[in-house]
Amino acid sequence: MSSKKNKKIPGMTREMEMESARMFGKHVTKEKALLLFVVTMLACAMPMQLGLRLWDKIPEIVETGLIGMDGKDDSLPRAAVVFLVPGLMCLLNLICHGQLWFNQKRMTLPNTPVRLVGRWGFPVISVLFCSGLMLESAGGGLSLLFLTPCVLGLVLLMLGGHVWDCPRDAKIALRFSFTEGNEQAWREVHRFAGWLWSVGGLLVLEATMLTDGTNMMVPLLGLVLLVVPVIYGYLRGSRLR
Repeated sequence: MSSKKNKKIPGMTREMEMESARMFGKHVTKEKALLLFVVTMLACAMPMQLGLRLWDKIPEIVETGLIGMDGKDDSLPRAAVVFLVPGLMCLLNLICHGQLWFNQKRMTLPNTPVRLVGRWGFPVISVLFCSGLMLESAGGGLSLLFLTPCVLGLVLLMLGGHVWDCPRDAKIALRFSFTEGNEQAWREVHRFAGWLWSVGGLLVLEATMLTDGTNMMVPLLGLVLLVVPVIYGYLRGSRLR
């Protein structure tokens, strides 16, 4: 039995596992775990704001397009579409983050899909699927104007969670000459970027839900937030020269 467990992992599988661990992290501090939990829970709940704004346009009974056991459409009441479906995403997100923390306490490495889905899967599903369901039921649909800021907001959240305490050998990092030999400067720049992108990603998502993505200032804000840490790093470096 033990010989089976000790079999060598195929090279490609092991390489992918190590790369994923480097990109997304195997273990996180309590502070970072709390940050990831809070921002992902808020992101999962974001579509509720869209649903409240479109409440009068969403019919009382929404056809989901899913066929039930009786052969009829599994329709949902409006309140379930607006609150229950995003709430389910929040619950699943809570369970996955709890499972990741439990695995970390046991010092076990979750499978790559578990880490990816557990940390970011349900916020992505909630923002895109739940919002799309509400927009479709209100007589609209997912448009590029809506999707673009949503994707930008989610990218900002993922980048913020990654760089918040990323190691020096991370593939994605803010590298400046003044941080190469200065551990404090490295942490300061990446902590600033982590907080900015995490908060900025939530603001971009919220603004998208409140404006239906029709305000072109929302994607512009997302692009500006991507650049600000780079400018901050250069300015910080010039003071240390």
